Amino acid sequence: MTSSSHRPTPVGWAVLALYGLPAMGVNFLYALILILYMKFATDVLGIAAGVVGVIFFVSRVWDGISDPLIGSLSDRTTSRLGRRKTWMLASSVPLALTALAMWAPPPSLEGVGLVVWVGVSVVLFYTAYTLFDVPQMALGAELTEEPRERVRVFGARHLLRTVGLLVAGGLGAALLESAVAPRETAFWMVLVGGVFTVAMIVWAVLALPAEPSDYAARGGTDLRRSLRDVWANGHARLLLLVYFLDQLGMGSIGVLSPYAVSYVVKEPGLLSQMLIAYMVPSLLSIPVWVWLGARYPKRELWASAMVMGAIGFGGLFFLHEGSISLMLTSAVLAGVGGGCGSTVGQALKANVIDVDEYNTGERKEGAYFAAWNFVAKLAGGTMVGVVGLTLQGVGFVPNAEQTEATTFAIRFLMGGLPFLCFAVGLWYFRQFSLGEAEHAAILAEMRGREPR
Repeated sequence: MTSSSHRPTPVGWAVLALYGLPAMGVNFLYALILILYMKFATDVLGIAAGVVGVIFFVSRVWDGISDPLIGSLSDRTTSRLGRRKTWMLASSVPLALTALAMWAPPPSLEGVGLVVWVGVSVVLFYTAYTLFDVPQMALGAELTEEPRERVRVFGARHLLRTVGLLVAGGLGAALLESAVAPRETAFWMVLVGGVFTVAMIVWAVLALPAEPSDYAARGGTDLRRSLRDVWANGHARLLLLVYFLDQLGMGSIGVLSPYAVSYVVKEPGLLSQMLIAYMVPSLLSIPVWVWLGARYPKRELWASAMVMGAIGFGGLFFLHEGSISLMLTSAVLAGVGGGCGSTVGQALKANVIDVDEYNTGERKEGAYFAAWNFVAKLAGGTMVGVVGLTLQGVGFVPNAEQTEATTFAIRFLMGGLPFLCFAVGLWYFRQFSLGEAEHAAILAEMRGREPR
């Protein structure tokens, strides 16, 4: 068994900022697509909702290949830039170009040609997203092995990702809602976001500390064996199931928010306010979750956040015309709970990777975060597909008064289904057994000393 390097010193604020800043730009591009693209595709580009849903579902089938492949290759990469930063740099320009292609297809394209253009652009964007996201999450687990510091690292990442989400959901939604020429508005918005994203990734790759020299030899040597090790890790297997249910519940929220405010609450200008009501509490809750994560068991904290998510999202099932207060209150509660999963939850995943190193002698952050990344995208893509096909099946007509069946489908997929997913996920999460004491003992044994 290979012993881990011990880094007891705190991660500096400059390193935290450099680590998180690229995620802000990437998440801006990602959130624009998650929240606004389906309605843009149906209402502006004129593509049928069912077709858009199928495109996103197909992209998730491809993710089943690309995510573990990139994660494993990241673990085994040898480069002067290090295992992770090489892939982050490679993702920068493709992220910007493919996002621009999605939002600004040639005006002359229509029918099958437009569908093919959008489909290829979606698949390529999510491939570029994987090139960045999996290695970047793995890098976060490698910046420190101290459990408390990991909460800070992933807290910084989530805080800056949430800023990107806030800009996309607040400014981006407001601009597109009020745009006289939505195609032109989308083009300039994504162009600016893409240039910023490329700049932040390049800066981080050049300025972040070099990866310790011994890390290059710690990764898994075989893709199939790495995947078997992830599945054989009982803690990881359980978290994959819980995370899938969590993301499945949230997958329809972003997609359906524009439809809910326009066709259920019937307040089209409310979209940016609703998204801000979710994102600002999530942003402000991050320091609180980081503080709690350093003092209380992570399992109990994450479980309490799931309860908040179930209640918050579940309340959206009861939306009706004019129910602005209900929508905003539900968004606030869900936002506070959501801040936990991306801080405490990510640190908990890094602890699970320590268990794998204890059992196998290898350090496979890439393979593990690829698995979690794939599960999240599979859940999100599945829900986009379900939403698209359901809307088409119940007779959704863009820019028109909707039937009762259509508004019920929107409310159920946005509120009832997330409540059920969070409830089932919480029931399974009760079985998660990796506590603070067991994790500390594993780290101490790998460091060759007794627990303090």
